[in-house]
Order: sequence, then C-alpha cells, then structure tokens
Amino acid sequence: MNTARATAQPNILIVVVDSMRADHVGCYGYKRDTTPTIDALAADGCRFDRAITAAPFSPASYASMMSNLYPHQHGVNGDTVRVWPDAMPRLPELLKAQGYTTFCLSNNSFVSQDTNAVRGFDTFLDWRHSRSLRLKQKLSRRLRMHLGETTAKRLSNSLHCLAKGDSEQTMRNAARIIAAARQPWFGFIILMDPHMPYSNRRLRYTQRTPAVRRFFAESNDRTLCADLMADNTGLSDEFRSVANDLYDGEIRFSDQCVGQLIDDVKRLGQFDNTLLAVTADHGEAFGEQEVWGHGFCLTDCLTRVPLIMRHPESFPAGGVCDAVVQLHDLHDTCMHAAGVKSCEQSLTQAADPYWPGREHAFTEFPRQSKTLKYMHDRNPGFQPGRWDHDMWAVRSREWRYVEYDGYGVELFDLASDPGETTSVHAGHADRCHDMAQILAAHRDDQPYEPAGDGSDQQMDEVVVERLRSLGYID
Repeated sequence: MNTARATAQPNILIVVVDSMRADHVGCYGYKRDTTPTIDALAADGCRFDRAITAAPFSPASYASMMSNLYPHQHGVNGDTVRVWPDAMPRLPELLKAQGYTTFCLSNNSFVSQDTNAVRGFDTFLDWRHSRSLRLKQKLSRRLRMHLGETTAKRLSNSLHCLAKGDSEQTMRNAARIIAAARQPWFGFIILMDPHMPYSNRRLRYTQRTPAVRRFFAESNDRTLCADLMADNTGLSDEFRSVANDLYDGEIRFSDQCVGQLIDDVKRLGQFDNTLLAVTADHGEAFGEQEVWGHGFCLTDCLTRVPLIMRHPESFPAGGVCDAVVQLHDLHDTCMHAAGVKSCEQSLTQAADPYWPGREHAFTEFPRQSKTLKYMHDRNPGFQPGRWDHDMWAVRSREWRYVEYDGYGVELFDLASDPGETTSVHAGHADRCHDMAQILAAHRDDQPYEPAGDGSDQQMDEVVVERLRSLGYID
C-alpha cells in the first residue's frame, strides 16, 4: 500500500461530473439531497459561487481546462474540430515536468485517445478499454438496422446509457492506480451519469409510474434535445418533472461514486495531502431560452458550474468565494500547488477574504453546423434565429452581455433577473458599449494559433457511434 508521506507538493485530483448544473447541488441551495458527499466536501473546503466555464459544451470546455486557453484560442469547436491540436499545451505535461505521476480516467468521448487527449498522462483509461461496451454498441446499431428506429428505440436507449461508462468501475480503477502511484500524482476523472439519456436504474426521486414508463418509451432518446429545439416544442409539465427527477437521480449516483473514491483515498492515508476539486464541465438546460440539453445559450444554467476545492493547507474549512472565476483557473491552481509561483489566477487566493477574483469571465459557443443541419432536415420550417451564429458572452458579478455575430446582442441584470429571461440592452446603451469593448479585447487576445485542423477524420467509427449514443450529431 502506498501510504501518505510528507511532500512539498500535494497530490492533485480533479473530478468532473459532466452536465451537473450548480443549482442542482445541495450546497448551492438545492432543495433535494442530491449531493451529500459534495456538500460535506464543501463544509470541509471552499465553495466557489461564481465559477464560469469557457464553453457550455464538452469538447471546448475540457480543452480549456487542460490548456488554460479559451475556445477561440485552442480551436476545438465541437463541430468541425473535435480532436485536440498537437500544439495545444497540456496541463499533465506541465505537471510531469514538476515531478508528478499523471493519470486520466475518462468516460467522455471528447476526452479520449481518439481526440488526442492522452498526451502527458502516464496512465490513460477511457471508455474504449471496455470490450463489452463496444459489443453492446454494435448490438444497438443492429437493432436499428433490423427493427427500425422506432421499434428499436425502447431496446436501444438502455444500451445508449452504456455509452456513459461505468462510474463505479471507474472509481475502483482510480483507487487501484492511486494505490500504486508514486507521489506526488495528478489525476483527472470524468463521470457522465447526469448526461442524457438517463438510466432506468436511477429512480431515487421517482418511482416506476406510468409517466416514468412513458418517458422512457417516448422521450429518453439520444436526439431528444435537438428534436425539441428543431420542432420548437418543449416537454409537457409531466415529462419535464420526470426528466428533472431522473437527472437528479443521476447526480446522486455520481455523488455516491465520488464518495467511494474519497473513502479509498482516505484509506490509503493520502486525503489530507491531496488538493481535491469537484466540478462540472457545464450545466444542463431544461427549456431555458427554449434550449434543451447543453450548448446554444450562454445563461447561468449552462455556464455557471459547481466548483468545490479541498486541501487543508490551501483552503479554510467552510469557505465560500463569491468572486467571479473561470473554470480553467484550475490550471493555474494546479501549477501553483506544484510549486510554480507565477500563477496569477490560482484559486488558492480565495483563502484571502479580500481577494477580488476576476472582474469578468468569458464564455464562447461556436456555431454548430452539423446540429443545425440535423434540425433543418428534421423540420424544413425550422428557424434557428440566434442559434445560427457564433455566441460570445462576458459576465461580471451583476451583468451578462451576449453577442451573436451578425444577429444582435443581449444584456441581463443578474441581480433582478437571475433566470435571464428578459434582455435589458435597449435601456442600458452605455453599459452595453462598455461590455462590448471588454468582449472585443477578449476576442482579439489570441496568443496561440492551433496547429493542424483537428479533423474528425481521425476519429474512428466506434467513437462516432458513441457520440451518436450521447445525442451528438455527426
């Protein structure tokens, strides 16, 4: 057993629960006990109340976390570029140079060997190491081929859930790697449970009622979100309630798995010497601004993510930081913990109650031509409106300003309208002007030029099929 020893550099562990929105986490005020493990971690560490992701969807968000760059800088746009460019800087490489053993366990297809995410990790386990998963995906394709999409839906949706990986096994693998690893180590783990489609085994907040059975038969489909947006419809109140119940059940399961790993790290005697962060890559929309799933809007339901950090020497227990921070400030935080002191955005500064954080945070969403084509093919009368444009946002503590290239702008007063339902840009021309200048300076800041085109042609059919299972359009 590799027990703890005193080191100047702490171990570093980042756990990302994909698609977990902040306002469905208990310590952020949610009504349900979805996250007892994360809540306890917050009580023992620091909760960041205004952590903003660089992108409201996985491909660009993960690339930003690992590179400390914004999407327009690293070039991963989730549409024409899903593979990480060779020249993109990587956090694990930098930590290896500081003496860290590095490992990644990813259940997200956008962080895999096929997206060129492996570089810098000594050990890299992604969903592809599961032979049974690949066999079940092939079975799903054959069901659609021989039975037709409608008939096969009920059978194949449960198989699509397998594309999210096995979080319990992922955490067992992580514990085994940690037990054998030379310290200090850096671990990056991605769990996918709250991502659609939902499992029919996570019924903690509901029962197998007729409404739940109908939801699994009719609506728990991999393309549900794009279909709702293309048809300009929403879920019925009944199905919306079911979807929320199932989503919360998936979050509770991920929380349980996080607790499983924490117990193992404690058993190994390494917990107090580990800088631990639990977060999400983005949130999830349930009809806000007519958006379902993620992407296509830049409001807090998608861009404000939970971020909990715990390390006795870095964060006082029960701390709350209400400063604006970027999710990829985790990059500087990790490097600072590793001994690199010139890290301006290290979140360890939150221990200082007077630390101002960032004045502004930025989020970007590039136009998604493949998804838009799918929507047009499904509904020839589909009118994409603002969704047909690149989206850029700048957020302060009180305001969010959004630009849609070639379409228009929005301004939201977050204090009086936290749900961002009504743009007040017409009555605040001066504020719009000031925030537009801030956003323009951000857009002009391009210290990095991606090398290569990152073409999806490098991704094989198994990867593409798994992305289809999760609702991504190719």
